[in-house]
Amino acid sequence: MKALLIVAYLTCADALSVKASAPKQQLRNIFSGCADAVLACPVDRTPLRSDVQVLGSQRRLSKLSESGTKYPVNGEYADLLAGSGVQSGLTLEQLASELRDAWASRTQTQLFRSPVIAFLYERGWRQNFRNAGFPGIDTEYEEVDAFFGDDSSVVVDMSCGSGLMARRLLTGGRFDRLFAMDYSEVMLRETRRRAVEEKLPLDQLELCRVDVAQLPIQTDSVDAMHAGAALHSWPQLELGLAEISRVLKPGGKFFATTFLQGAYGVRFAGESGGGGSFRFFESEQELEDLLVEGGFPREGIEVRREGRGCAIIKAVMGQATEGKATDEEATEAEATEGEATEEETTEGEATEGEATEGEATEEELVAGKPVEVEPTSTEAM
Repeated sequence: MKALLIVAYLTCADALSVKASAPKQQLRNIFSGCADAVLACPVDRTPLRSDVQVLGSQRRLSKLSESGTKYPVNGEYADLLAGSGVQSGLTLEQLASELRDAWASRTQTQLFRSPVIAFLYERGWRQNFRNAGFPGIDTEYEEVDAFFGDDSSVVVDMSCGSGLMARRLLTGGRFDRLFAMDYSEVMLRETRRRAVEEKLPLDQLELCRVDVAQLPIQTDSVDAMHAGAALHSWPQLELGLAEISRVLKPGGKFFATTFLQGAYGVRFAGESGGGGSFRFFESEQELEDLLVEGGFPREGIEVRREGRGCAIIKAVMGQATEGKATDEEATEAEATEGEATEEETTEGEATEGEATEGEATEEELVAGKPVEVEPTSTEAM
C-alpha cells in the first residue's frame, strides 16, 4: 500500500513539477489536450486545443488558441466565431459594427437564427425547394456519398441547417471526423436535437458555430465539404469560397446546391433587393467563374441545372498547392508585414564612400587619370 502511495505521489509530483518561470503554463498543459489537427483559431489560424477549467464542482470547456484566446464550448456546440473569443466587453464601435452587419444580412443570415425557422425547416420550408428543381435530400445524399467516395477522412457539412445532410453522413459512418457547421445557434441545437431523437452517435458529430468567410479550420485539412442550399444566403460569398478552397486538401471535394434565376418562375432582385436578399445566380457560368475566383481550378468544376432553377455544383481541388500559403506562413507574413529589418532599412543606402564609388574625383579628372568604370549588370532587368 505504501509503495502504491509513493508511486502516486511521484506521478503527481512529476506532472506538477515546473520551472519557477512558468508554473501556470505547466498547469495549463495538464488540463489541455493536444493540438487539434483540423480546428484553428479563426483570427490567427493557429491550431486549437481543448481546455478544461475546474472551479469547484463546475467544469468550463473551451477551445484555446496558441495566443491564449478562448472560444467557449457549451453542452451543444463550440462557438468558433472570431468575436466569440473576445474576453472583454464590446466597445461601442464594435457593437455598432455588429448591429450594422446584422441589419445588412437580416434576410441571408439573421432569418435562420429564428427558432421559428428552425422549427419549420423540415416541416415544409426545405421541402418547398422541390418546386425549384432541388432533388430532395435522399437523392442528394446518394450523389454526395458517391462523389466523396471512400477516401474522405475529414468531412464538413457547411451551413448544416437542421442537419439534414449531416445526419445522413453520420448514419453512413464512413468518415473519421464529421463536422456540422453553421452560423445559427438555433440550427445547431436543432441538428443536435434531431440526432438525439434518431439515436445517432453524437460522439462522432462535432457541432461548431462558424462564419464561412472566416473559417476556424487549418489550411489543407478537410477532405470533402458539403453546402446544401446555402451559397445564396452567404453575405460574403466570394470570401466564403476562398476560405473553402483554402481548407480543402489537394484533391479535396466540394459539393453544393443553390438557386438560379427563374427557380420560381420569376426574376428576383438578388443582391440589389436590400436587406441582404437571397442571391439568385444568373447562370451556371456565373457560379463557375465565382469558384475559379475563389481558388478552384476551372478544369475541376462541374455545374449543372436541375429543374427550373437548382444549380448542383461539384468541384475538386487541384493536386498541387502552389500559391496556397500554410497557416504558419500566413501568420509569419502577417507578423513581419510592414516591419523592416535593420539590414532592409539600410539596404540601398550608400555610405559616403559607396555613393561616389566608380565616380572620378575632381582631383583625378584634373590630373587626367584614367577612371575604371565597372559595367552595369542587366541580369535583373
